[in-house]
Amino acid sequence: MLDLYQFIAYNPIFKQFNVNELLFTAYDCAIEESQLDYWVDKNYFCYIVRGGVKWKTLDNEYTIEVGEAAFIRRGAHRIAKISYTDFCALLIFLPDEFIRTVLREEQLTEPKDNIGEKRTNSIVPITPDQSLFDYFTTVLNYFNQPRPPSKNLLRIKFRELIVNLATGHSNPGIRDCLRQISGQSRRALRLTMENNFHFDLQLAEFASLTGRSLATFNREFHKEFQTSPGRWLKQKRLEYSKFLLETTDLNVNEIALESGFKNTSHYIRVFKQHFGSTPLKYKKAAVAYQNRVF
Repeated sequence: MLDLYQFIAYNPIFKQFNVNELLFTAYDCAIEESQLDYWVDKNYFCYIVRGGVKWKTLDNEYTIEVGEAAFIRRGAHRIAKISYTDFCALLIFLPDEFIRTVLREEQLTEPKDNIGEKRTNSIVPITPDQSLFDYFTTVLNYFNQPRPPSKNLLRIKFRELIVNLATGHSNPGIRDCLRQISGQSRRALRLTMENNFHFDLQLAEFASLTGRSLATFNREFHKEFQTSPGRWLKQKRLEYSKFLLETTDLNVNEIALESGFKNTSHYIRVFKQHFGSTPLKYKKAAVAYQNRVF
């Protein structure tokens, strides 16, 4: 599965400015696939310059077009292009720790007692006001200059974005999201798994998303869930696929993909082993039952 940050940060085809793990890039690249799964262990802002995209999550769909923006939480994501026009976006990558540091220094952190371990939206749409439009325009203009801006100026621009959104009133969703991040001293393992189980990630990638080494991830996972990551993922994906069979018109191939299975034949085999029926037979029985009830 594509690691978006690594793909961009170490690819010379992209114009970019970085300060350590902080990264500005003008992502001017065709999206060849109609749908793409990727993961990223850093949060990022996306401001659309040309074209448009749609993110699909467990609960919703978010379409972002020209002149619109979104904050994408670290994690795995499913994205689809909404047109065949050229695509260009300003992407701004910011690790959790940078956000915490800025808001702590500005005394804008959320009290930890108000945080809790609750599921939050992985995509947060942003309505740019004039100050944000000016900010994005200024950063985009850096890519047209003959010399790159200084590292000190770039640090200021990264910081400016966080303070602007954390103190503004135009986008309460992103303001609350940033302040929530500021109050989390460590990435919640259960929350990360619940948000990303339906993607075909390797265990090492899940570990990276939780900010842990693979050995620490395996040890703490067993303590949290009383089972291994592999068994938990299999059970979670099967239950989710059963839900999709019962509640959607998706075919078996689509459900296998949506549930995080590598391929359809593998999905059919493990589903039958677990539930005693193939997914197709289960779906037909569920539809027949619903028709009889209603």
